[in-house]
Amino acid sequence: MFKEVKPEVTDFIEQSRKQRNERRDAKARALSAVIIQKNWRSFLVRRNVIRGFRSEFDFKILEGNGVKLTQLIPATELLRYVKYLKFHYNSKLDYERFLVLIRYLVNSVDTGDFKVSYVSLALRKPTLVDWIITTKWLFSTVVEYMGSLDPSIPSDSKVLNIFLSFLLIHTNCCQWSMIQDEKLKPAMSRLATTFLQHLVQKSLFEHLNAVLQKGLARHTPALTKVSLTGIFTIAMRPLIYEKFPQKLVISFTRNILTVPGFILHINSMMNEAYDIIVNERLCSKIIMTLYDSSEEFNILLSKLDGSYVLCLIANLIQLSLLETDILASHCTEFCVVLSKSMHYLGTYVGSKKSNLCSWHPILGWFAQSLDNSLQSAMSFVTSQLRLLWNGRMVRLLFADLYAQAELNLPELSKSDGRSSSTGHHSMNTTCTSQHGPGAPSKAEKLAVLGLLPPISRMGGSRSAGSDVDGYGHRVRHGLSNFLRQISNSSAYRARFRNKKEITNNYIPNLSTGRSDSPGPSDLPKSLKAVCMLYCFTSGSLKEIRSAILAGLSLGDLLPRMWRLISCCGSVRDWAHVIMNSQSVHHLEPHESHLMQIFASATSNLLSILDDAELFELKKSFTIDELCSMGSFFNHLIYESVIMVPDPNQLKLWSPSCKDDNKLNKTNESVAMHDKNNKSAVQSNSSSTVMPNLFTICLRLLSVIYERDSRHLFTPPDFWLISNLKVSAFLADLRKPKPHATFLLKHIPHIIPHKERVILFRDFVREDKASLGIHTRTNWLTDDGPVGAVITVHRNRIVEDGYQQLANLTSSQLRMKIRVQFVNEMGLDEVGIDLDGVFKEFLEETLRRVFDPSLNLFRVTNDQRLYPSPTSHLQESHLQLFEFLGKMLAKAVYECIVVDVPFANFFLTQLLGREKAGCYSFLDELATLDKELYKSLSYIKHYDGDVSDLEFTYSYAEDCLGQVIIHDLCPGGRQISVTNDVKISYVHSVAHFRMYKQIRAQTASFIRGFYSILNPDWLAMFSPSELQTLISGDSSSMDIDDLKLSFNFADNIHVILVDFTVIIV
Repeated sequence: MFKEVKPEVTDFIEQSRKQRNERRDAKARALSAVIIQKNWRSFLVRRNVIRGFRSEFDFKILEGNGVKLTQLIPATELLRYVKYLKFHYNSKLDYERFLVLIRYLVNSVDTGDFKVSYVSLALRKPTLVDWIITTKWLFSTVVEYMGSLDPSIPSDSKVLNIFLSFLLIHTNCCQWSMIQDEKLKPAMSRLATTFLQHLVQKSLFEHLNAVLQKGLARHTPALTKVSLTGIFTIAMRPLIYEKFPQKLVISFTRNILTVPGFILHINSMMNEAYDIIVNERLCSKIIMTLYDSSEEFNILLSKLDGSYVLCLIANLIQLSLLETDILASHCTEFCVVLSKSMHYLGTYVGSKKSNLCSWHPILGWFAQSLDNSLQSAMSFVTSQLRLLWNGRMVRLLFADLYAQAELNLPELSKSDGRSSSTGHHSMNTTCTSQHGPGAPSKAEKLAVLGLLPPISRMGGSRSAGSDVDGYGHRVRHGLSNFLRQISNSSAYRARFRNKKEITNNYIPNLSTGRSDSPGPSDLPKSLKAVCMLYCFTSGSLKEIRSAILAGLSLGDLLPRMWRLISCCGSVRDWAHVIMNSQSVHHLEPHESHLMQIFASATSNLLSILDDAELFELKKSFTIDELCSMGSFFNHLIYESVIMVPDPNQLKLWSPSCKDDNKLNKTNESVAMHDKNNKSAVQSNSSSTVMPNLFTICLRLLSVIYERDSRHLFTPPDFWLISNLKVSAFLADLRKPKPHATFLLKHIPHIIPHKERVILFRDFVREDKASLGIHTRTNWLTDDGPVGAVITVHRNRIVEDGYQQLANLTSSQLRMKIRVQFVNEMGLDEVGIDLDGVFKEFLEETLRRVFDPSLNLFRVTNDQRLYPSPTSHLQESHLQLFEFLGKMLAKAVYECIVVDVPFANFFLTQLLGREKAGCYSFLDELATLDKELYKSLSYIKHYDGDVSDLEFTYSYAEDCLGQVIIHDLCPGGRQISVTNDVKISYVHSVAHFRMYKQIRAQTASFIRGFYSILNPDWLAMFSPSELQTLISGDSSSMDIDDLKLSFNFADNIHVILVDFTVIIV
C-alpha cells in the first residue's frame, strides 16, 4: 500500500535522531557538572567548617586537655564546642577528641563552679533544650564506645572508667553540687530518668553485657573493682528510678544476670552491692516478675543458649542468698522460676556422645556448642551452683521441715535393732533435734568461702539456725497445720491405740484403704516446690548429680523427710501418687516431687555409706527406720503394680531402662533446629533427663534389699507380702499374667526362696522338654537325646574336656553328655554313664580349674573365689573363662551341687547388678584387700585437707615386680584428690580394683554361663541365694526335725540301729 521509503529520507531521520540525542546528552552533562560543582563547593564549605570547628575545639579543649582547672572555659562556650564536635562526628577520626571531651566534662562537674560546670546548663532556660539534646548524643556515643572496649587491655580499662564516671555523674542529680534548692531536685530527677530511658533505648544493657563478657568470662576477672562497681550501679539505676518495670527487669535479667559469675564477683569486690541488693529487694522483684510474666520468661529462655541459662541460674542462686528474705516470703515462686530454667536446660542434655553434641563440664553431653570464654569461667559458675545444695541453702529452703519439732530424731531403741519396732510417740513433743539446723559444718564453710556475705551483714550475730527458725515460723505455717491435722485425725489415733511399747516415732501406714487423715496431696505447696527444684536440678546437671544428692544427705534432712512421708497417707495413697506422676505437669509443684527427691537422695546415700557408718555409727537412718522404709517401699511397689492394667507401662521410659537412643535422637533434632525453633524445643518435655517416679522408688527398694542381703538387719520373712498367696501367684505365672511376670522380674523377693528354687527347676524342666529330654522314669535306661560323648583321660581331665566340649553349641551342652574315662594304663574304665560319671567329671573339672594355683582364680581373705587379674599369663585365658562359665552353668542346670564358694562382688557381677546403682564395691573391698580398704577408709573420713596427702586420681599396681599406674579417669595421674572429689576417688579405686581389673575375665565367664542358663531364671535370686543354688545350703542339720521324721523298722541294719540310739 505504501511506497518504498527512499534512502535519503531514512538517512535524514537517523541524522535528526542523533542530533537530538547529542543535544540531550550535552544538556545532561551540563546539569551534572552543575550538580557536581554544587556538591563539591558544599563539601569544601563543610570541610572547611568542620576543620574550623575541630580547630577551635582542639585549641580550647584538646590543648588544655582539661587538666588545669583554672583554664576551664565557661559552660556556655563549652556547649558550643560540644556542638562543634557533634557536627558531622566521625567515630574513628574523632575518638581521641571525644575521649578528651568526656574527661573535660567530668572535671567541669567536679569543680562545682556554676560558671564552668557542664550540668549548670540544665539550670539555664536558654540552654536547657540544647543541653538535653547534646547530652543524649553524648550518652549514645559513650554507650556505643563502651561495647567495643576490652577491659583486659589497660588503656581500654582506663577509658571504661572515664565513660562510667561520666554516665554515673550525669544520671544522678544528687552529685551536682551546685543544686542546693530542694525544689529543683524533683525536676532534675525526672531529667535523669529521661536520660536513663534514652540509655536503655540505645541498648545500654546490651553494651554492658559485651563489656562484662569480655571482663568476667575468663579464668581471672579483668574488670577492676572500680569498673565493676560502676557497671553494677549504672545497670541498677534505670530499674531503681523507674521502680522495676517488667520490660527493664527482663532486659536486666537477659543481659546482666547471664554473665558467668557476675553476682559472685560483685559480692567479692563491691562492698556496697549487698546493701543495694537487700534495700532494693532485687532478687524478690526479679523472681516475682519472671514468675508473674510466664510468657515473657519463656521467650527469654528461648532466646538464650543453654550455657547462659545455666549462668542465669547460678547468679539467681547466689542472689537469693544475699537477700535471704525471698527464701521465706517467696520460696514457691523462687523454686518454680529456677525449676523452669532447669527444665529448659534438660531439653539440651543428652546421654550419649553424637556428632551434634559437645561436652559440657556440668551438663555432660550437650546439644549446643560451648565457646572458650564460657569454659574459662565455668569454675565460677560451678561455685555458685554448689550454693544450692550447700548446708545453709538447704536449711533455708527446707526451713519449714526443720522447724517442726514433731519430726526430730527419735530416741534410739536399746534393742539390737534387728526387728522393726511398733508404736508411736505423741506428735506434740517439744524436744530438740540432735542434728538441727545449726551452724554449718567445717566442710560447708569451706565450700562457700568467699561466696556469701559476712555474718555482720546478715543481721548481727545470728546463726544460720536462727535464720531458719525465724523464716520457718514467720512465713510458712502450712506444714505445721498439716501435721496438726494428721495428729487430730481418727485414722492416726487408731493406728496406735493399743500400742503399749513405744520405741519408734514413725511407722509407715501399710494399709491399703482410704482414711480421713490428710494425704500426700495436702502437703504444703512450698515444700513441694522446693522438692521440685531439686528434682529438676539433679535431672539436668548430670555431671554433678551425685554432689547434689550428697548435699541433701547432710544432717537429718532425709530422716525428717521419711518421718513426714511415713505419717502422710497410706501405701495406697502414695501408689496413687506414682500413678498420677506419669501425667502430672512437671512444672507445677506436686507431691510426687517429695517422694522423688527423697528416694533419689536416699538411694545415693545408702550406696555411699559403708557398713560401719550405716550399722555401727548409725549415720542418717536408724535400723528401725531402714526396716520401716524397706517394708513401706516393698508394699508400695507391689500396690503400684497391681493397680495398673498393664504394669509394663510403669517403666516405659527411664534412663536406666536403656532407652538412650531415643533420647539421643531427640537431642540431635534439638541441635539441628536450635536457632530456628527454640520454643518448640522448650515445649518438648519428653527429653528432660528425669526417670519416672516408679523407677526411682524401685531403685531405692533394690538398694535396701541388696544391703540386707549382704548385711542382714531385717527379721525372717520380712520381705514377703502377707496378703500374697504364693499358690495363686505361681498359677498366674504359668498362664502367664503380666502382673505376676512383672513382679517376679523386679521384686522376686516377695515370694519365699524355696518357691523360687522350685520355680527355677520348673523353668529348667520346661527347657529340657523343649529339647526332647523328659523326666526319667527308669533309672536303669538311658533314653533321651545325647549332645555329645567324650573320652577323658584321668590325668588330663581339664584339657580333654575343654578340647571336646568348648566348641559345642548351647543346645548340645544342655542335652545329656556321656563321659568315658580312660585310666592311667590307657584302658577304658568299666561302667555305664547314667549321669553319675558325668557328675564325677564335672566336679573334678571344676575342682581343678578353680584351684588358685592355676592362676585363673584367686581367693579373698575369707577364702572366696574371684577371677585373677593376672590370668592373662595363661594361654587363651579368656576362652578358658568362657568354658568354665559353661561348665558351672551346666552343673546348675543339672542340679549338681559343687563346692565352689564365690566372692559376693563376683556373684553381683554375674547377676549384672553392679550397673544398677544399688551396689557399692567399697563395702566388700575389705574381703579382697584389707590394707587398701583401711587406706581408703582413712581418706574417706579424713578431717583435714585431703590435698595435703598428695594423692592423684590414679591407682598404682605392682604387677610382677613392675609398678603400673592406671588412670581412674582421663589424665587421672595429673589430677589431685581434693575434699570435693575424695568420696568419688575412694569409690573409683574400689570399682577399679574389683571390677575394671577383672572386666575381661568376668565378661567371658558370663558369656559362657548364660549360654546355658537363661538370665531371667537367675534374676529372681540375690547373690547369696545364687551361691546357695550353686553350692547348696550350708545350714546345719535340724536334729529335732530328724527325730520327728525318723521311723523305726524291725529289719533295719545294725549300724542304723546304733545310729538311732545315738541320735534319738
